[in-house]
Amino acid sequence: MVNSKHILSHWIDRFLYFLKTEKHASPHTRSNYKHDLLQFRDFLRDRYDLQSVGLGYFEKRNIRQFLSHLLSAGYAKKSIARKLACLRAFARYLIREQAIDVNPTLNIASPKQEKRLAPFISMSEIKALFRLPDGSTSTGKRDLAILELFYATGVRIGEMVTLRIKHVHAEGTLIVHGKRNKTRIVPMGGRALQSLQRYLNLRNYKPGQMSEDFVFVTSEGEPFTRQQLARIVSSYLKLVTKRDAAHPHALRHTFATHLLDQGADLMSVKELLGHANLSTTQVYTHMSAEHLKRIYKHSHPRAD
Repeated sequence: MVNSKHILSHWIDRFLYFLKTEKHASPHTRSNYKHDLLQFRDFLRDRYDLQSVGLGYFEKRNIRQFLSHLLSAGYAKKSIARKLACLRAFARYLIREQAIDVNPTLNIASPKQEKRLAPFISMSEIKALFRLPDGSTSTGKRDLAILELFYATGVRIGEMVTLRIKHVHAEGTLIVHGKRNKTRIVPMGGRALQSLQRYLNLRNYKPGQMSEDFVFVTSEGEPFTRQQLARIVSSYLKLVTKRDAAHPHALRHTFATHLLDQGADLMSVKELLGHANLSTTQVYTHMSAEHLKRIYKHSHPRAD
């Protein structure tokens, strides 16, 4: 009988439990890690025609083969880099638990990423977007509040779905719980606050009221999943903008880009977005620069 400690699946289960109980990783993160590790295990099963994959197969040669397989299968380089990051985290855990002696992910380079400017939405499209929800219905009031809040605060979709009534303050700020359990205060502006107030009035709540209830809920009163909320936002964005910008994260990009276009400093935008590193925020300076180039080329008589 094979000792379970020599089986890869055994260590995957232990690693996922470690992420939950010690690292307090979000369900979304744990789900991604589980998918990536099981994909790697299944790749080894097929490659070596195994019923059960031993931990010894977690080695550099097989990791390289797995990454090559993903590239050949048409996976985006960003996705492959994420899967390698997962395998690296798993390897560090195995080293910590003394399950392996040598880290097999060392000196394996991530695929070089293509530099792409994140899609954002023009001011005219934003104005058109806010005219779409039917303000005479409860659903329309809710959807307008969602759209306004995304654009006014730049929050991530995961931060939006976990927002509680008690996190909304009457003076126009949100308490946002972001990545790595970091909390930040974000102003939301008058229009977003008004839209949110109209929606909350339907539920007999006021901003600042101490309630554990989720802010945004379905017509059945259940909290939205990330996927449900994304579908609502995308359904409106598809009507006003190009396809690659028709998702909630584009509103986060737009929030940052429009702030910088209007003269906000980079450090302030970094804090509002909840970025850990300034380098993550600097992509928006490139976006603003491209925006200015387009304006110049369109407007200056000798631009050509």
